Amino acid sequence: MRRPVATALLCLSLVLLAFPLTLDKPGLPPNLKADEPAYYLMALSLARDGDLRLGVEDVDRLFREFPYARVQNLIAMSDDGWHTAYYGKPFAYSLFAAPFAGPFGADGLLLFNMVLLVAMMWMGATYLSRYNPDWLAAPFAAGFFLLSIAFAYGFWLQPEVFNMAAVTASLFLGFHRFERLGAGPKGALALAFLSGAALMPAVYNKPMIAALALPLVWMPMRERRWGRVVAWVLGAVVGLAAIAGLATALTGHPTPYLGVERQGLTVCAQEELPFEPVEAGPSTAVERSPTGGAWSWIFRVPRIEWRELTANLGYFLWGRHTGLALYMPFAVVALLLFLFHGRCSGARWLLLAGLGAVALFFLVFIPFNWQGGGGFVGNRYFVNVYPGFLFLVTRIRPRVLLPVGYAAGGVFLGAILLTPFGAAVPEPTLQFHTRNAPFERFPLELTLREVPGYHRVVIGDYQFIGRKDQVLPRGGNLWLRGSDRVELWLVGEKPIRRAVFQVRTPAPENRIRLEMGDQEEVLELDGRSPGRAVTRVTLEPGDTGLRGARGGGVPFVAHRLVVESEKGRTRPYTKHSPPNPCPGDTFGYTESVEETFLLGAELVYLGSAEDLERDVFHVAWHGVETRRRVVAGQTFYARVQLENASRAPWIASGAAAVRLAYHWLERPAPSDEPGEGREELRRPGRAGRMVIYDGLRTDLPLPVAPGQAVEVLQEIEAPEAPGRYVLEIDPVFEHVSWFSQRGAEPYRLDVTVVSAEAAEPAEPPEPPEPGKPGPSEPAAAGAAIAP
Repeated sequence: MRRPVATALLCLSLVLLAFPLTLDKPGLPPNLKADEPAYYLMALSLARDGDLRLGVEDVDRLFREFPYARVQNLIAMSDDGWHTAYYGKPFAYSLFAAPFAGPFGADGLLLFNMVLLVAMMWMGATYLSRYNPDWLAAPFAAGFFLLSIAFAYGFWLQPEVFNMAAVTASLFLGFHRFERLGAGPKGALALAFLSGAALMPAVYNKPMIAALALPLVWMPMRERRWGRVVAWVLGAVVGLAAIAGLATALTGHPTPYLGVERQGLTVCAQEELPFEPVEAGPSTAVERSPTGGAWSWIFRVPRIEWRELTANLGYFLWGRHTGLALYMPFAVVALLLFLFHGRCSGARWLLLAGLGAVALFFLVFIPFNWQGGGGFVGNRYFVNVYPGFLFLVTRIRPRVLLPVGYAAGGVFLGAILLTPFGAAVPEPTLQFHTRNAPFERFPLELTLREVPGYHRVVIGDYQFIGRKDQVLPRGGNLWLRGSDRVELWLVGEKPIRRAVFQVRTPAPENRIRLEMGDQEEVLELDGRSPGRAVTRVTLEPGDTGLRGARGGGVPFVAHRLVVESEKGRTRPYTKHSPPNPCPGDTFGYTESVEETFLLGAELVYLGSAEDLERDVFHVAWHGVETRRRVVAGQTFYARVQLENASRAPWIASGAAAVRLAYHWLERPAPSDEPGEGREELRRPGRAGRMVIYDGLRTDLPLPVAPGQAVEVLQEIEAPEAPGRYVLEIDPVFEHVSWFSQRGAEPYRLDVTVVSAEAAEPAEPPEPPEPGKPGPSEPAAAGAAIAP
């Protein structure tokens, strides 16, 4: 490599190598994330203790550099019922990083990652200089590794960059002509041996990476250089055996994925181990792990759901959070260059096939988690083999593809590269960059089990998905941020023909635009006037729903709803912290905080127009058990048995659901009561003046099909004033009508309300036991004024 080019590359390398040691703590959030705790502690334990056993001294180390928050995912393993524990992650990365972690701690791990990135950059430039001028090879190699999520993972204290470096070294030795490295026959055998050995640390971490060995073995076989084939295979065997043997010496097991119990531990305090001995039993799966924390899932026969696989392939290529084109733009450039100049190379076709095999492995075996679990940026699993794309490249022609790759890196990766530690944004998340303009034009990965930064709220028959910084669930309603363009996804099992929403705004003279499928509605609302602050709108998206499958092939239809409001008003709300994972630890723990939200529109999904138009207003009563004498203002309960006598089901969830409610009416004095007594009380309006019209709501325990009976423990609040009342139990189809308004008879019964002083004894507010009335009054079913 010529001196000017080497000097420029050296200067860039020095920048990357110098700054890690100036950091107090590498990264935001200020605590260890994803799988970092185990890898970080393993490196320190190997450097300072020479073992991989999890002890009290290791737990204490967490709090020296990371005192900001408790650690909730320290993966550990045991084979003796948790009398002793070892780290439950592959140790190869931590072993090589230990010399850096020993003196420098977490910053040492970051320095080690930067050393690997710089080494990959130099190997890439050296390889490309075989086919291109140095001044072209060096910037391509620098852009390939730095303008991608490969650079972002340099700030993660876990083995993604380490695996990339192993792949790069193996391919560099395999694709580079040994003669150009000055190697004779024996030297060529040694380099082939090193190529096989170099790949094995990555294979030990993720066995599917072994697919990249195909071109490395095929090239010497094609040239009938059998000695090199044997040397490569021998290097691979020796490398893998050395790692597995050392793991056995340190932990008693060649890998942490076979023959042990594994779990994710929560570390709450110093001077104590986060686990307790238990009776040896079946394996404990890592918390939230879809694979059970063992390698057994690799050997099962997968069930392929083609619709799900097709959707995931699209997300893999251009998904908003995972797409290859967005997070690895130089991979696309490399593919184009391969098609222009390298398509006649059988070895590179095999390399491309190996890359495709790795991608398909994750897409087929874990279709709900192929991107890398809950903690990821881009495609965390596939980035391990990303360097393979570099070795598809020979000649860099046309040269305009180089600036195109840099421009794409700036558009899609600028927010990540310029804030590699994360960003302090509302509702912070590692995926905050997807809130920028280019990403909203790309599809949201609806097949994945978990994409951080989104609310998932089930309303009626649909799951509503929206960004946490834009959407605030409030019961069955959704607050949408004002002065913003809010995207919502409605995901369900069937398409929406006519969706009915109630829209309310607190802002004056607010213009709200709703777009769903082919339809757009513009609302002019005014929060200063109750009559103009709320309206109902029906959207007909047409046949625009995105169809797919997820979660084992379960089909779904997704509709995209965009709500854009010009104005908003700040509204206070209470933000609750997640449950405390450390029992008894309340020091410094904030249970809730007061926040403000710029509310532009309150959205209530009422359901489909077809559901709202159904005649559900027919009920058969089978009895009510409750108190006949209650204390004023007291909450009490009624055990209600009723039957759906209509031809349509009663929906039990969502804003427009069927719920039990009640009215309180004055009971006429005895001298004013008609002669027909109770029979007269059946007639609406003859019980006296309405005291309370809108009583408490009680949800049905489940959807009720036509002809099905259900028992409901209904919550009722007595009037504040003592007296003689009639209690009308009346179902309500929320946002549509009371049953009694559509001709159904409510269930009426007499109730006497007494003051607290007159109560003998005072009635407890707790619900009665199943099948029993209250302790002081007989059941009312026999004396009730039944319809």
